[in-house]
Amino acid sequence: MALAMVTGGSLVAHTFAAAVFLLGHVLNSWTRWSWPAPDPNPYYQAMHLAGGDGTATSASFAWILLLLTLLCVGTFLATRGVMSSPIGRSERVGSALYGWFWQIEKTQGAYAYVLTQFENDHGTVGYQGLLEYVTLDAEKQISSLVLAHAEPFSLAILEDRKVQRTATPRADRKLRVLLTKSEIKNIVYAPLVFEDEADLEVEIDEHPASDPLLGDGTD
Repeated sequence: MALAMVTGGSLVAHTFAAAVFLLGHVLNSWTRWSWPAPDPNPYYQAMHLAGGDGTATSASFAWILLLLTLLCVGTFLATRGVMSSPIGRSERVGSALYGWFWQIEKTQGAYAYVLTQFENDHGTVGYQGLLEYVTLDAEKQISSLVLAHAEPFSLAILEDRKVQRTATPRADRKLRVLLTKSEIKNIVYAPLVFEDEADLEVEIDEHPASDPLLGDGTD
């Protein structure tokens, strides 16, 4: 989708620019206005770079690169504006760009519980913390993620098929964890919305009343 936006945006930008210069040529032929020399149409200049002396060729090439730079900047600003508008925040556009991750993207983050492929004496190793950064592949599956203020824990299935969660207390509350696709077994997350993002402090309860990984705390 990102590649389609880049390619499509480039075609739209060049089509618009070419149409502007075409309109200039049409108005010039209709009104007999004087058209500047050399021709300011960079697309025309690109097709005639072989002609003319070195100075004219250099000037044409510089003008072409200048227009391309202006088109890139303009397209980027326009795309950013569209994505910040109600259109870009709509469910259809968000789902196309981010898939399942759109529910997090439209909020201000998420708190996640991540089970890894690693194990210790207490069971499967996991981490809980703020979902700080996520990358998705072409199938919109997680390629990697970063948890901030992360706390490690272990999860084990007992003989009576109940789930036992063992916390791993840490004095350092600023643990940041990077996990890649091959290291992630499963993830549970909850989108977060804060009334004031200017001063956010995270406090993690050592013994939460209800754990998303355990349901009501009994199973």
